[in-house]
Amino acid sequence: MRFVPLLVATLLNISTAFAGEIREFDVKTLERLGNELVRTSQRPNRGATDLVRQRAVQTARAALRGRLFKLGYDYVVLSDPDGNRFLVYALGKTPRSAEVVLGGHFRVTVSADGSTIERIDPLSKTMMVDSERNSGLPPGSRLTALYVNQIVSNRPVETFIYLASLARKNIYVGTPGGKMWVVGKGRMRVDTSKPGNNSEAAAARKAMGR
Repeated sequence: MRFVPLLVATLLNISTAFAGEIREFDVKTLERLGNELVRTSQRPNRGATDLVRQRAVQTARAALRGRLFKLGYDYVVLSDPDGNRFLVYALGKTPRSAEVVLGGHFRVTVSADGSTIERIDPLSKTMMVDSERNSGLPPGSRLTALYVNQIVSNRPVETFIYLASLARKNIYVGTPGGKMWVVGKGRMRVDTSKPGNNSEAAAARKAMGR
């Protein structure tokens, strides 16, 4: 089987809002939230450990009715890092384990009593489902990384930590201002590799024109 440094089917421009129009967190908080998503999404209750958290999920689901894409969704509830509220994530999924939903997720901020929506942040406008099957790879090749352009935030949103874990691949994320980030293994950082070398990052820069 032949491995290629970086190929993906479609370049996703996440364009529901421009940078700064969703709640933004610092890198440390984004990493913490992303890793909590990884852990909590694997639990049977997905963070809805008591009646208040269960109510928060129900409130978020009702608020998202009519907004969701044609995907299955898992709902994961985390504590809001800025206070006593909750963050409820609607994480898009498909029945095929080889597919990764890069676009189509939502974050909902819910009040401390679980009954009031404080804001809804669509983490993408576009639904994007990627897999090796639809990537256009030559026969016998495998994806080793994914890339995506994002304009909703100046930093990669926390769901990319979750998605990189799910895909078991690095995800290269281009953000406003020309930065490119690498997300993987529970971390995110600005890529500082030199252009022109034979690497995943170089292939991502070339693909995204950076």
